[in-house]
Amino acid sequence: MASNRRRAAPESEMHGLLLDAAEAIIREQGHGALTARTLADRLELKRQIVHYYFESMDALLVQLVRRTSQRALAALNEPAVRADPLRAIWRMSNDREFALLALELAALAARRPAVRAVVREAAEAARAAQTRILADHLAARGIEPKIDPEVATIVLASLSYTMVQEDAVGISAGHDKLRAVVESALDRFARTGEASIES
Repeated sequence: MASNRRRAAPESEMHGLLLDAAEAIIREQGHGALTARTLADRLELKRQIVHYYFESMDALLVQLVRRTSQRALAALNEPAVRADPLRAIWRMSNDREFALLALELAALAARRPAVRAVVREAAEAARAAQTRILADHLAARGIEPKIDPEVATIVLASLSYTMVQEDAVGISAGHDKLRAVVESALDRFARTGEASIES
C-alpha cells in the first residue's frame, strides 16, 4: 500500500544527490550494500530524508535504472559511436564503472521483482539501439554483414562483462590477448562486415 507521506519533487538537487550516492554504493560495494541507512550515512543525513524523497528502496532503484538507461542511450547517439559503432560499443562495455553497474543491476533484477521489469526494459532498449546503429552504419557503407548485428553486440558485451568481473577479483590471464584479438576482428568487421576471430 502506498504511503500518503508528503514527498519532495523528483527534480530537486537532493533527489539527484541520493541517486548519485546510491549508484556509488552499488559500484563500490555491490547492490546488497545499499539500504536507506547506508545511503543516508553516505551523505551524512538522517534516514528519514531518504524516505522523504523515495517511497521505498525499490522506487529509488527503479529511478536509478531509468536514469542509467537514459545516459547509456544518450551516449550511443554521440558522433564517435556512429562513426565506428561496434568499436564504440566494445569500449563502452569495457568501461569498468559502466560494466560493474550493469552487472550489479542485472543481479539486482534477479532478486527484486519490483525492479526486474525496468532492468529488462532498459537492457532491451540498449540492445535495440546498438543493433540499429550498427545495422544503419553498415547499410550506409554498402556492407552486408556476415554476422547478425544483434549477435555481434551481444558477443562484445558478454566478453567485456566477463573481463570486468574477472578484473574485479584480480584475474587478468589472457585479457591482453583477448583484447588484441577483438581489436583485430573489429578492424576486419569495419572493413568487410566479417566478424571471424583469428589469434
